[in-house]
Amino acid sequence: MEQLQELLVDGLRDIYDAEKQLVKALPKLTKALTNNELKESFTMHLEQTRNQVTRVEKCLELLGEKARSKPCKAMKGLVEEANEHLQEHEKGEVLDQIIIASAQKVEHYEIAAYGTAKAYAKSLGNREALDLIVETLREEEGMDKTLSGQAIRLQKDMGRAGNGKAAAKKAPARTASSGNGASSGKTSSGKASSGSRVLTDHDEIRKWAEDRGAHPACVRGTGKRGDLGILRLDFPGYTGAGKLEEIEWDEFFTKFDKQGLSLLVQDKTSGGKKSNFNKLVSRETAGEVSKGKSRRAGR
Repeated sequence: MEQLQELLVDGLRDIYDAEKQLVKALPKLTKALTNNELKESFTMHLEQTRNQVTRVEKCLELLGEKARSKPCKAMKGLVEEANEHLQEHEKGEVLDQIIIASAQKVEHYEIAAYGTAKAYAKSLGNREALDLIVETLREEEGMDKTLSGQAIRLQKDMGRAGNGKAAAKKAPARTASSGNGASSGKTSSGKASSGSRVLTDHDEIRKWAEDRGAHPACVRGTGKRGDLGILRLDFPGYTGAGKLEEIEWDEFFTKFDKQGLSLLVQDKTSGGKKSNFNKLVSRETAGEVSKGKSRRAGR
């Protein structure tokens, strides 16, 4: 048990340094992106990463250790590689794809690190530390899945852009949506046509989901006794068989409110098609994203 605890502490100190490196690196990567959907995902993940730093500190305290870092050479290498790409490529769709790839390398490293820490904490029977580690692991897995979806959508947009006259028609719309917000295309309501918005109202969330054929669900095996586990919206044809379990809207919204969640959604893609993009985030994080958008709109 002593050896297991030493391994857990050593791993957490490595992760602690890795997360702090990311807090410094993410703003630069976000600034280099041109796709608004990606920018918002990176902005939200920066807030998640700051919370993850705090969780690691709490884990170390629970283990009777000081929150001290151990230099993470793996993360240093990944960050340096990402920064090299920023110097080698100009802003645009290609660089967006490269940054996604770099970010997923980071996510996979973190998923492996937190997965190992989870196993050690479970063997030690330290339930409090285990819960904190599992919470962060789920966030990292969620970000990885989000990046995969966004990469596929960007690749499809790039493919369509190469088709003769269609490319010429789509180019202005892409240029407008990749600006700082002041030049983005607007609908009659004043919202960016390919932008995102934050929903907390139950009726609005239900209408947005049902308009796209989605229903409320939870991830199988993630809940404890009497708890649903991780909430999701299930879109027909997009979910792996057996991963999600359908639940009632009342059950969904009870946990949604209890956890203080918001739903970040996108109504349309940059190409003007109906978008299924959605992400459950804390209302505090959603507030930070909204403030950031307001500041950009006021420039």
